[in-house]
Amino acid sequence: MISSELPKNRPNDFTKAIPTVEEIIKLVREKGDKALLELEEKLDHVKLDSVVEDKVDELALRISPELKDAIDYIFEQLVEFHETIKPYNAGGNSKGVEFGVIWKPIEKVGIYVPGGNKAYPSTLLMAGIPAKVAGVNEIYAATPPFKIDPAICYIAKKLGVKKLYRLGGAQAIAAFAYGTESVKKVDKIVGPGNIYVQAAKFLVSRDVGIDGIEGPTELVIIADDTAKVEDLILDMRAQAEHGLSTFIVLLTISQNIVDEVKRELERDRNVYYVIKVSSVEEAIKIANEISPEHLSLYVTSPKRYLDIVSNSGAVSLGSTPPAVIDYAAGPNHILPTNQWARFRGGVTVYDFLKPIMYANLEKPDDKLIQSAIILAKYEGFEFHAKSIGARYGR
Repeated sequence: MISSELPKNRPNDFTKAIPTVEEIIKLVREKGDKALLELEEKLDHVKLDSVVEDKVDELALRISPELKDAIDYIFEQLVEFHETIKPYNAGGNSKGVEFGVIWKPIEKVGIYVPGGNKAYPSTLLMAGIPAKVAGVNEIYAATPPFKIDPAICYIAKKLGVKKLYRLGGAQAIAAFAYGTESVKKVDKIVGPGNIYVQAAKFLVSRDVGIDGIEGPTELVIIADDTAKVEDLILDMRAQAEHGLSTFIVLLTISQNIVDEVKRELERDRNVYYVIKVSSVEEAIKIANEISPEHLSLYVTSPKRYLDIVSNSGAVSLGSTPPAVIDYAAGPNHILPTNQWARFRGGVTVYDFLKPIMYANLEKPDDKLIQSAIILAKYEGFEFHAKSIGARYGR
């Protein structure tokens, strides 16, 4: 289905799941493992004796040599990306003040790997590798219990995951946030999921860190007349594989592209927004307002437009397919949606690090001290002023 006008609202409303999720969280907090086992039987229709997967080593051996080699190769690429952007401790000295920042990893992280009829081991790669590069000491993972995928087990072993839990949905998020007899309470939860998972992350964010509220998938393609129509159609259908709620927009200066794309996609079940624009710059202005998860600049000399892209989770340049970012390029596929790209980016090593700032004032500038005292007194904090003054003879 083709539309020539952008919708006023995005196709996502996890808030409708909040009442149900609140009850799930309450049960997990009150009853721990007992609630988890009951919820898995009720919601996922799987009867468990334990939520801990104790056959990780055995299952990991079932991975095919071809898939193992692919995962190993992608693993190296993702590590390289995050090692490259990992921040360094930094410091300086000004007005007699020695100052700086040291970066410390979060201690305990829980990764949610969605599942169901399919398995998504790539999500464990995308969330686990930046955590490992950051130096997170304890990484835990949870995935729905229908059938634990060997590739997930293999990646868990490579990452040094402490425990893999057979848990799905909101109950997995609640268990990570508050802990149970079997599930470790963590400091931050990372990973995508359905509206129940996202509602749970929203609710527990009062007590634990989260990466964001992700979903549904979004793609904006900006194409000039050099773009290959068959590539554009493949890229649009690739993201449409995530479901009917996927938000897919094509902005192009070419009427020929508009016409060909419409002919090819008008019978698809997904809604595609196909819009003619007058220039690449106009398209980028619209894209910045949309603030999409994925942005594809399928135009001539795409790097020259990067400076005017202000809101996007990840950008693929030229004929680079957005789908390769979902798996192997380096940037993450856990990306902001619903205009969250206005204020945050995709998951990186930074999501697993905390900046700890420090200052050392042995022989500070006299005016700096006096200025601090004046400001403290102005705010009515007399003992702040006295504490400063007493150290430096004021």
